Amino acid sequence: MHDEEFLPLNGSPGELDQLSSTAARAASALVETRAGLARIERALEGHRSAAVDAARQLLAELRAEAELCADVLDASSRALAGRARSLGGEQQDARGAITARDEALLRAERAADDEATAWRIVGDPLDPRHPDGVHLVWLARERAERANADVTAAEARWRRARDAKETASRQAAPRLAGLAHVRAVRLAASAGTDPQTFADSWHRGQELAGLVRHVSPDGPREAHDAARADLFAALRAAGDDPALWTAFWEGVTPAELYAAIRVTPVDDDVETALRDGLRSWARSASPTELETFGHSLVDELPDSFVELGDRADLAAALLAPPLPVALHAGAADALVERRQQTDGVEADLVATGLLTVAIADGLAADPDAALQQLAPRGGDETLARAHVWFGTTPTDGWPDGGAAVTGLLAAAVGAGTRTDDIDRQRRAALLSSAATQELVAPDGLLAGPYPVSDVASRNVADAYAPYLVSAGDAVQWQTHGTDRPEPGLLGTPQLAEGTGEHAELVQPHLDAFAFRDVIAATSATDVSASVWLDRVDTYLDDAVVEVTAEGRGSADAEALAEGATRDGAAVLGAVSSGPIMLARAERDAAEATATWFTSGLSLATTPARAGTSLAATGASALLPPLLPDGVADAREQVLASEPDVREWVTARFHEAIGEQLTAQGVPDDEVERATERLAPDSDNMQGVFDSTYALNADLRRELGELT
Repeated sequence: MHDEEFLPLNGSPGELDQLSSTAARAASALVETRAGLARIERALEGHRSAAVDAARQLLAELRAEAELCADVLDASSRALAGRARSLGGEQQDARGAITARDEALLRAERAADDEATAWRIVGDPLDPRHPDGVHLVWLARERAERANADVTAAEARWRRARDAKETASRQAAPRLAGLAHVRAVRLAASAGTDPQTFADSWHRGQELAGLVRHVSPDGPREAHDAARADLFAALRAAGDDPALWTAFWEGVTPAELYAAIRVTPVDDDVETALRDGLRSWARSASPTELETFGHSLVDELPDSFVELGDRADLAAALLAPPLPVALHAGAADALVERRQQTDGVEADLVATGLLTVAIADGLAADPDAALQQLAPRGGDETLARAHVWFGTTPTDGWPDGGAAVTGLLAAAVGAGTRTDDIDRQRRAALLSSAATQELVAPDGLLAGPYPVSDVASRNVADAYAPYLVSAGDAVQWQTHGTDRPEPGLLGTPQLAEGTGEHAELVQPHLDAFAFRDVIAATSATDVSASVWLDRVDTYLDDAVVEVTAEGRGSADAEALAEGATRDGAAVLGAVSSGPIMLARAERDAAEATATWFTSGLSLATTPARAGTSLAATGASALLPPLLPDGVADAREQVLASEPDVREWVTARFHEAIGEQLTAQGVPDDEVERATERLAPDSDNMQGVFDSTYALNADLRRELGELT
């Protein structure tokens, strides 16, 4: 409450004393409670059982909580008692000043009356005091000056009392406010900090926050630089006191911090101090507080690229994992809003590159948060998020080669596919459908002149592994002449027509040729190509288990084997399309896109024996090389490797069914007749494999022409 000048100061020392006494009594009661809990613990000594162990643990937790609360109440009681004493003294000083002022005002009024009387005497020659009239005027004025001086002194004394009260209140308030920050107090107590020390640290943190606001961006540059230097020195000296940093981050906004640092870089040690301090604050902040602060870290960045300077990099450093995911969730929402407002301006994308990586890394550490960010409930929003995260990329790519954003995609898909929750499956599948087109859109992550890293390629392969069951059907349904499908869902389609066996997960409606380009762009090195082959290998081995399930009829087994073969052919055809795409790019002098594959696979076409592990053969033993001499040469290389690729995919089904029949006692000649349509070189399996492989390998002519 505001104090009116020269009136008694507001406040009630008696009420503060009463509150102090109440807190002290509560603290004493908790001390007794803690003693009672200790007596119960002693009574349990010697007893052994799960129930007793659970009771003993609960008692220990209650004792610790009672001790903490008692300490906080005791510190609060002492703070309130001290404030009551000082408030009483300040009010007494103010009352003395008011009394002295009133007396001085009365004397000044009397002196003014005396002066008026003296002037009348001066003007009346008949008054016997007339000869002394001028002297009387002088004496009255002298008394008035002394009285007015006493009024001024009394007013100054009152103001000193008021200022002392306000200063003491400002000092006491943060200490009491800090003690009210329950989570931070509990955290400090666990580290061995007593409440009084915590309160003092809280006050220092608020003073440090005040230094940030003191660094005004206006005014002379010299004054700003000096204040900035003082701030940085204080930040370096702050240490790792969690109470101090909690108070600091609760007392300063990102906008104030950005204004203080301007566009110049922040020293590494200052950046480290701020980052470590933010982590200290985050340990005691609520999820809502974390999300709000994360949002403001991005939202309060300047709009102008020129003004961004190093501020976006500072935000990235502050958000570097590990941190509670709520911080990254809030920052991600703000980043999406910024992307939508700037419409993916290249300069802004470049300036916020490190920030994008930090946010994506933080979200990817929590798959549920990743799914919520990329595929919130509501299809339209999922499409918008896919465009922001995967269809809007700097020309030179992200600083980490796309590892963070693809890791975010893999985490989100994982959260939506490692569950029986149909809603989550649908959200992940729609995300995958939308991301497939965005990744290879003109400004997409995989459309730039530089290849993504092997880590990013692995993340993409992991994101699509649950959906390989739809790869072959997507190619069959879609040809080059059809319209591009809108992102959508297929539900849980049959694994093969008429079998009654359905996919375990909700499947995305994939744009087959966008998916082919995604695979081609993420299999541009020996390492990344081997990752895709490994995912196909795992998928086909799982399909073998399905094909040879107990009670499976021969017709259904054949249909399931053919379906899985088409899926494998679709992926491997896309991987093999790299040489042809590169050759065509070089022929058309499109140097920007040609660099996608310049790292090459250095692959040979050594035949891979059916059933041989990928760990032994690798991609280089199976697929065509990615350094052809021209489009025609590239086609010939892919055509030449096709029989080996087909055998690697199909032989496992032929062998598994044959072994199953043999184990059942079927004669060898009958086994051969029963499995002849599944033989890798049979007309049936050649047709099943080649029709899909040719389309995705972009051969543009029928397989089999090369003999």
